[in-house]
Amino acid sequence: MECAKARSRLGLRAFGGVVALGLAPPLLSCATTLGPDGAECPVVAARGGARPVLSMEPGDICTLGAESAGRVDFAPAGAAAQYLAVVQSVGRTASARAGLRLEVRGRDAPPGTTPALARAPLPRPDPHLEDASRAELELRANIRRALAGARPLRAPRRDRPEPGESLAARRSAGLRPATGDTVTFHNVVNNDLTLDCTGVHDITAVVRAAGSHVAIAEDVVAAGAVSAEEYALAAETLDRAVLPVVTAYLGEPADLDDNGVVWVLFTPVVNRLTPRGSDTRILGFFSPSDLADSESCAASNRGELLYIVAADPAGRFSKAVPEEFVNGRALSVVAHELAHLVAAEGRIALGGGTFADLEDAWLSEALAHSVETSVGMSLGMLRPGQDYDFAALAGDPAVFDVYHFANFRRTAFHLANPGATPALGDDSGNDPGGISSLAMRGFGWLFLRWIADQYAPASGGLLGGPREEAIFRELAVGGDERRRGVDNIERVAAMSGAPAQWESLLEAYALVPLADDLPGWTAASTQLTSFQLRNTFAALHREQGREPFDREYPLLRTTIELSDTTRTRVEFDLRAATGRHFVFESAGPRASVQLGLRTQSGGTVPAGANVRLVVHRIR
Repeated sequence: MECAKARSRLGLRAFGGVVALGLAPPLLSCATTLGPDGAECPVVAARGGARPVLSMEPGDICTLGAESAGRVDFAPAGAAAQYLAVVQSVGRTASARAGLRLEVRGRDAPPGTTPALARAPLPRPDPHLEDASRAELELRANIRRALAGARPLRAPRRDRPEPGESLAARRSAGLRPATGDTVTFHNVVNNDLTLDCTGVHDITAVVRAAGSHVAIAEDVVAAGAVSAEEYALAAETLDRAVLPVVTAYLGEPADLDDNGVVWVLFTPVVNRLTPRGSDTRILGFFSPSDLADSESCAASNRGELLYIVAADPAGRFSKAVPEEFVNGRALSVVAHELAHLVAAEGRIALGGGTFADLEDAWLSEALAHSVETSVGMSLGMLRPGQDYDFAALAGDPAVFDVYHFANFRRTAFHLANPGATPALGDDSGNDPGGISSLAMRGFGWLFLRWIADQYAPASGGLLGGPREEAIFRELAVGGDERRRGVDNIERVAAMSGAPAQWESLLEAYALVPLADDLPGWTAASTQLTSFQLRNTFAALHREQGREPFDREYPLLRTTIELSDTTRTRVEFDLRAATGRHFVFESAGPRASVQLGLRTQSGGTVPAGANVRLVVHRIR
């Protein structure tokens, strides 16, 4: 058992007796903390038939391994108490699974088999979302296959640009695009989602707006739906608000085509990728094929290019896309795809890697969605670390809808059944698609936001401060060895003063979805400091009222009374890096209550299952 004292909102509490063994147990004191301020306490093993006893004061946190959690008692209480608890998988691989059973019995519980509570429902698939998602996943798989063994381009300068260094300052003799120019791009994506890297299928486009660092081109096939003024406004926003944030957080584009800009191409190539009858659609993509050498991928555009769905009010190419899209949702799509592009170039063109060094799907998407949030905060004149409520986040409703809403929606799908979330991707580590993909992205986005909030206090910098920006830049490139996924997180955690082991970092994070913004002696390590989860979800519930905002707070949690007559059993499954959340409450005095964590068949949870029980007394 690992025990800890917690730094609460009301100050640092002295640690009460947390662990007791046997009938006449000695009380063990802890000299360190769990969470941002310190390391783990010593591990205490039960002796013989004795079992650990949780004798906790408000503010205390304890982490128990699978062996200790197999049979543990809540100590007798003389007054009301409330505990938050998480049974957590700290697995490192996407294929890790744990089928578990948690039993709770009071001293006077009636004999017999403990009744089981209803199992948590799995996320309900949306057929329209699944159709669009299948198309996107097929496209990504085809891109990976086409680039297997392809030779990447290298940037003219091998060293990574300094944060804030401009493209224009590094441009040599390249020609800048000008409004009205006709440009030819190569398209590698066929309508059937296959990738043709050997053939060249040209897209003729006209430059509709040329900013300082971004140039917008419109496929001539889709011309006429959007005015020059609308494109100019989009380019101005991208130049002023999007690219500077991406640059600060992830680094500069490499400018492989030496023209000083990133191309944003609005083209029906993207529209046609989504089935016409779908309620959702693929909004855009970045293709790593454009970072390949032409000799190994003839259709490479050899530069920075983002493909975005074209405005199509009449629905000529697929489902209709209103012209307002260009200065609405399209801007967050550009931020997201630009994040993928810059991160890929940091690993490949600037970092000397290959296409096999691209980040794992879950962390790649978490980084890109985090950039959306940072852009939205910048546009809303907000800074990380200020614990904003919904009213502040949605002070500009248009900014909230474009940059924030989708991330809270994804997180709501994750919280609705955390244990079912493929947090590290499908069993192969790839994007699982559909609602499962939304849940994966919600987990990653929330996890990274907590890491930045806890280990990178905001000060200076463009938005969150240099320490926060450094966390995201380091994650984007993966260091000299271009590490990925869990290994990458551990590397950056160690650099940032966070627990350097994946298992310890997850334990420190475990209570966040349950404890954020709750009253009581909640530890600082359990809190987000940039925004209030409960307040924001409650507001979205009032406004939306439908899945995934059909509850005031979407987190699946089970409340169990601690009393002399309690007798209940909860069975659940956990995927890697997920947890099942519980609230244990006693209304008044009670004897000890026994808790047991077992496999679903009643056996001992093996140590190799990488399961923890984290308990936090808040009242």
